[in-house]
Amino acid sequence: MKHLHLWAIGLAGLLCLTGCTSTASSDSTSASTGTATDSTDNSAADAVYEDTQEFMGTYIMVRTYGEHAQAGAEAAFARAKELEQVFSNTIADSEVNKVNGAAKAAVGTEIPISADLGNVLYAALEYGEKSGGMLDCTIGDLIDLWGIGTDHAAIPADDRIQALLRPEGWSDVRYDVQSSSLSFSSDAVTLNFGAVAKGYISDEMKKVLEEEGVTSALMSLGGNVMTLGTKPDGSSWTVAITDPFSPESLMGSVTVTGQAVVTSGNYEKYFEENGKRYHHILDPCTGAPSESDVVSTTIIADKGIDCDALSTATFLMGADAGMQLIDSLDGIEAVFIQSDGSVVTSKHIDKYQLQVNNS
Repeated sequence: MKHLHLWAIGLAGLLCLTGCTSTASSDSTSASTGTATDSTDNSAADAVYEDTQEFMGTYIMVRTYGEHAQAGAEAAFARAKELEQVFSNTIADSEVNKVNGAAKAAVGTEIPISADLGNVLYAALEYGEKSGGMLDCTIGDLIDLWGIGTDHAAIPADDRIQALLRPEGWSDVRYDVQSSSLSFSSDAVTLNFGAVAKGYISDEMKKVLEEEGVTSALMSLGGNVMTLGTKPDGSSWTVAITDPFSPESLMGSVTVTGQAVVTSGNYEKYFEENGKRYHHILDPCTGAPSESDVVSTTIIADKGIDCDALSTATFLMGADAGMQLIDSLDGIEAVFIQSDGSVVTSKHIDKYQLQVNNS
């Protein structure tokens, strides 16, 4: 674990994707803005296609290059649309909502689920165990109670919070891989995959792009970034990390080739009351927004779902325990920004050419 210190803020010329979350509002007038352009020689291999669409309460941007740029992007968005119907808690007839209802109504009974829901549930439960229960996909009722990120966000009464607290709630879900089914051991479970679903969606969109013959692409799903290959000129992608103390500015960047980069921060979704900020990353032990010593966690790995789960889990665990977890895992690197402005990094972060503005 390495310690740096962040003194000055304000990097120029970087592509600010990680942590720069644009939350889609209900009155958004633009759900899709696709554009296709070619380089001056009009070569199909140099074609560029970019599209932005609204999914899962945020905007997904896809930029693809090459002969199959547009077809690949369109197929990737179609896959994202399928997965939104699986994971969205705001779509009444989504699979996760149907499963929640069925499993609550018949505690202990195995409920068949799709492969996609099973894949995400498996990862959520795995990281729930690795994080000592800090990543908990079963606190959907608590998330709904706070309503952070909606127009009805408010501080709940303490007795209502206490009524929803369940130690190791993630252990109340049983997933049978062989039969692709789940069961609840308590009717207090409400699955919410907000901490992992976007990562899985980015992985699946990347698979589709590869199947469509795309070899160079960049995707941004709110605070989640996924890259495919290199830039068309063969260089790596530079992904900026937002300064959590001044979200209009950047604290640094990492350089990746085909990896995912995901940031969780206390500046993404929040409301303020009596001068205090209440952000959306809820501690399952207290039922309130986390008060750990980190304000931003950035994870770099090959899979978006790993990055997504770990960015939330380590935010909740805090710098010391969180970095111990990161350093115990193969192929995972991290950058944490603490509440005092110090920067903590994982053992091998140098391979991603982390640049921190220390001037």
